[in-house]
Amino acid sequence: MRILWDELLSEEHRMVRETVRKFAEKELAPIAREIDENERFPMDVYRKAGENGLIGSTSPVEYGGGGADLLTNALIKEEFCRVAAGFGMSVNMCTTNFAYFISKYGTDRQKSTYIPPVIAGEALAAFCLTEPEAGSDALALRTAYTRKGAAYALKGSKTFITNAPEARYFLVVAREHGTHGAQGGALFILERGMKGLSTGPPFQKMGMRCSPTGEVFLDEVEVGPEQILGPEGDGFTILFEALDEERVLGAMTSIGIAQACLECSVKYARERRQFGQLIGNFQLVRNMIAEMATRLDMARRYTYSLCPLVDQGRKLTKEASMAKYFASVMATRAALDAIQIHGGYGYMREYPVERYLRDAKLVEIGGGASEIQKMIIARELLKD
Repeated sequence: MRILWDELLSEEHRMVRETVRKFAEKELAPIAREIDENERFPMDVYRKAGENGLIGSTSPVEYGGGGADLLTNALIKEEFCRVAAGFGMSVNMCTTNFAYFISKYGTDRQKSTYIPPVIAGEALAAFCLTEPEAGSDALALRTAYTRKGAAYALKGSKTFITNAPEARYFLVVAREHGTHGAQGGALFILERGMKGLSTGPPFQKMGMRCSPTGEVFLDEVEVGPEQILGPEGDGFTILFEALDEERVLGAMTSIGIAQACLECSVKYARERRQFGQLIGNFQLVRNMIAEMATRLDMARRYTYSLCPLVDQGRKLTKEASMAKYFASVMATRAALDAIQIHGGYGYMREYPVERYLRDAKLVEIGGGASEIQKMIIARELLKD
């Protein structure tokens, strides 16, 4: 019997999901614990993902991409995050926050230069927005550029940047020196090796450990106008246009993790015996599993339904924030319940549920904290 939310998927979507699931089980599952403990990004698996067309699903076909819709990208991210959430996060940074931006706003030269190496799995990319004093308040960023004749010089620093320690390419958000608020923003495509560009060592994190995260330093990095993505001055406009898509995909991270929690919990409840019977017979265990499955199903169906609307260009500020907020809280709760169901074993690294909890918590913070999502939801409702 087909699951109800499966009706939202075409036959092609289901084929993609099955392909990614098999890939993740074969390539990621055997090393998921190791890459978490050693805080290692599996570049070899990333290359294989590129060879199998799993990085550039939404990029144009003429540049080696799949030309697919947002739901296809969401399914890929869900399946990666179900097995190794950090890997899914790093891949999505390349697929969406780099290749997608360039495919939508870049020149032909920028598209042909930067998209193919990333979606082929040859190079990691980083999207550089957050700064020490500009996290949830993106417009407070201080990284600035000044004109030097026909060139531009960038100065500033970025932090909490996914893929930064190992990235070859960097899409950097900066503002023209002396501007404030939403004025003067620009996106610059930078490359490792450019004079004045450097990165710090990988951060030691609570979760998402296989995804390298770190700082980016810009010390008078000088580039020509050909490195600007889109019209100069429209950087913040471009950035905010993609927020709905980013939040929907953020929800998919949580959905993938929660699915893993549910699968582990059901399996353990069917095998573990206490007081002479399977723990799956205990009402409190059944209650946790039922609530876990219900919240997951609601989050998945709602988020899937948003994808085609985003593709249509619909403005879904409130709905996308709802998806990310609900899914992130849901996944953290699912991981906590999964640990509780596993008891003492859930607290041990031998079982993956402790990793799921560490990974799930990030989505309540990164990409717009839950508190910010609630502010946005309330603002949109009061505005209406």
